[in-house]
Amino acid sequence: MTEFRPLSEDLPKAGADQNLAFNVAAGHLALVPTWLPLDVASGPSSNSAGSGGAGISEGVISSNALAVFMPSNAAIAGPHSGAEAVQGNDAFINQHPTEMAGIGGNGGSGNVAIGGGDANHAGSGGTGLFYGGLVSTEVALFAPVNTAVAAGPGAMAHAEQSNNALFLQGATQIGGMGGSGGDQNVAGHGPLMSPGTSLTFTGDNYAGHGGDGYFVGSMVDVSIAIFSPINIAIGAAGGSAQAHQTNNVIFDQGTVQIAGIGGNSGGFNLSSDTIFTGNHAGGGGGVGSSTGSMIEVNFGYFHPMNIAVPAGGTADAQQIDHVLYDQHALQLAGIGGHGGEGNLTDAHSALVDDILSFMHG
Repeated sequence: MTEFRPLSEDLPKAGADQNLAFNVAAGHLALVPTWLPLDVASGPSSNSAGSGGAGISEGVISSNALAVFMPSNAAIAGPHSGAEAVQGNDAFINQHPTEMAGIGGNGGSGNVAIGGGDANHAGSGGTGLFYGGLVSTEVALFAPVNTAVAAGPGAMAHAEQSNNALFLQGATQIGGMGGSGGDQNVAGHGPLMSPGTSLTFTGDNYAGHGGDGYFVGSMVDVSIAIFSPINIAIGAAGGSAQAHQTNNVIFDQGTVQIAGIGGNSGGFNLSSDTIFTGNHAGGGGGVGSSTGSMIEVNFGYFHPMNIAVPAGGTADAQQIDHVLYDQHALQLAGIGGHGGEGNLTDAHSALVDDILSFMHG
């Protein structure tokens, strides 16, 4: 149910002109006067209903991740003995940070801003401003070791190692994004109730407008992945050694960097006035601006080692490696927001021209 909240200090007073502005937001109706004597009013005034707040960030956001995976497997057999070592490892290392700063809030829907201030905002997205740096570094080291040693006659050593590893690196960095505008909002000038009031409204009306996104600074992401498997089989005189190693590794170093993106506008918004000379924005996309640098560095190092040493005996070393490096990057900067659909802006400029021509005729 709609709730009425009259303010006692806003009641009409003898000898004073009253010009009421009606603001509707979140199901409430507030009666707030926009008229003030010239000696009391200070600075520009605005009416806002259901608009998203501004997101402002200044400084440096830093993330540093280090992961080391070094499994070791060994089978060592003396004379006339046998040894067997079997090892299986599954590792999932998530080093994917998400850094977000300077994000404007989204505008609401179904809001009305009507008044005689310098600007009327209804359901507009908030401004997103980021000034500084987003820095991310990820280091991953994977160095499995598998060893079989048959030391002496009649010795038998068997070492088998299987490793499955997934390294999720890279970063998602977002800074300076304007909020999206809402739907079905109305921004307009209030009724002219005071004698002698100016015939034109020179303020600005924004309804469902996407917020502006500004980014000033740098985005830096550095990913380092080192994969160095080692497999060794040593067979002494009269001995037999077998070392088998299998490695399946995925390094995902993809990075997403987004900076200075204007918010998308809403739909079915109305920005209108009967006599108006200011700026209209009904469902307009926000401005996207990016100044600075976006840096993404990926380093992948793969160095397998497979060694068989038949020192008077037999040695068998087998190594199978499957490696996938995904080092893609997605960088977006300075992109304006999309315009909405079904929006209406109407300033009735022809009516203003007719009135001015009549007054000077």
